[in-house]
Amino acid sequence: IEKNRITAKYMGEKLQKFNELKNVASIRQTGMICAVELKGYASEQRIGLKVYQYGLDNGVLLRPLGHIVYFMPPYVITNEEIDKMMDTAYEAIKLLP
Repeated sequence: IEKNRITAKYMGEKLQKFNELKNVASIRQTGMICAVELKGYASEQRIGLKVYQYGLDNGVLLRPLGHIVYFMPPYVITNEEIDKMMDTAYEAIKLLP
């Protein structure tokens, strides 16, 4: 459990950079579950699917639900894998129209 607390703290630190993106409405975290809520998109745009596809194209499985992207990694995730996951999601969101 202590290792998870350390990992969750690291994830929370990495999550903060999403606040600088103009299309991010909010970020939130509970333990090792994080979410980035996007704003400014109609549901017909299926923006979460675009983020998901970008992740797949770059070797990362992201979990979109509508216009919210969730991170729910396994407890054995490394900091390097967190970096890859968060950086890929950040780039995907940054590239959105």
